[in-house]
Amino acid sequence: MTAAQKTSRPPAGRHIPDGDALLCALVLAPHTYSRNRFFGLYERAEVMRIRRRAARVRGIIRQLTTDGPNRAQIVGEQVFEDRVLLRYSMDTVSFVRTTSLARLEAALVHFALHKSSDRPLHPHDQQLVEGALARLSEALFAEGNTAQLPDTDASQ
Repeated sequence: MTAAQKTSRPPAGRHIPDGDALLCALVLAPHTYSRNRFFGLYERAEVMRIRRRAARVRGIIRQLTTDGPNRAQIVGEQVFEDRVLLRYSMDTVSFVRTTSLARLEAALVHFALHKSSDRPLHPHDQQLVEGALARLSEALFAEGNTAQLPDTDASQ
């Protein structure tokens, strides 16, 4: 790496990935951005808010996908312009929760439920999640962290 390349790359831990992309990664694969490995990233207040949102969404997903009698069931969902009101319950413990989620957070819940069971996934939810994850890979390539692909020859 030349000196010019070193100076053009942002300092480690300074680049913040797209917030929605980071939220998706922290919900679907939380260990991809561990706090020990990306310590500089977690010093930022906006990233800490994203981390709390991801933990909240993972908790909802855990309650809706757990095995056994304490599995929660969605009993209502109301979609607004930019928010989704989600209501779920666990009958065994007389628990009912209503929570307001951003559209992407609700899409992540639906995406995770689809992956863990045969629940259908609305194409809009899939597009929201996959679009956000695509921005995460765009950010990685923008930082210059390009992966080297092996050379392949189609004639072989």
